[in-house]
Amino acid sequence: MKKTFFQTTYNLNANLIILALLSFLFKIGINLLIQMLETTKLSEMQGLFTTILDKLTALEHYIQLLSFCLILIPTLLVSIELVQRFLKDSLWNYFKSIYQTSRMRQFLKQDEQYESMNTIENQTVTRINPILKSFNHSVLGCTVDVRKENVTVLLAIPRTQQAQKLLKEMEDDIKEEISNRNPHYYFSSPHRKGNTLWFTGTKR
Repeated sequence: MKKTFFQTTYNLNANLIILALLSFLFKIGINLLIQMLETTKLSEMQGLFTTILDKLTALEHYIQLLSFCLILIPTLLVSIELVQRFLKDSLWNYFKSIYQTSRMRQFLKQDEQYESMNTIENQTVTRINPILKSFNHSVLGCTVDVRKENVTVLLAIPRTQQAQKLLKEMEDDIKEEISNRNPHYYFSSPHRKGNTLWFTGTKR
């Protein structure tokens, strides 16, 4: 199996949009700082204030450019995806893919329970269950691509043996969940390729 364009770009787009929002908020913070410095500027320190303001203004400009680039890339990638869907599939399936990807990740995510452990000094500390932590990290690689003729679900295989065992135990539940969301498709048993697990559904 080969990743579709949607599956390749989904996480990239989400991460770039988050970074763009963070950089935009950072730009707002710098802008507020510039305004504050301009209103509290002291005459005896005018040279220092001018230098600081020049540096902050330049930084604000570069962050604005960065924000533009960060939002431009996912905009282009989404535009390409929408054009492909319009020509070869359905725009509605694109939004169904986003929705089902989000819902499937929520379905797979395990509550990260804390567990107690003893240190060398015989002190009891709590930590997040490493098995569930590894499993939940792999869940972030799950994507559901819905198309007219087929549905493909991509799952990243967790790195640890215990987390892989947990995924193996959930295979039937995952297949049932996918089938319920896509009743017009027939899903075969999952198959593994490298570090990924695939569920494939074909139109009935």
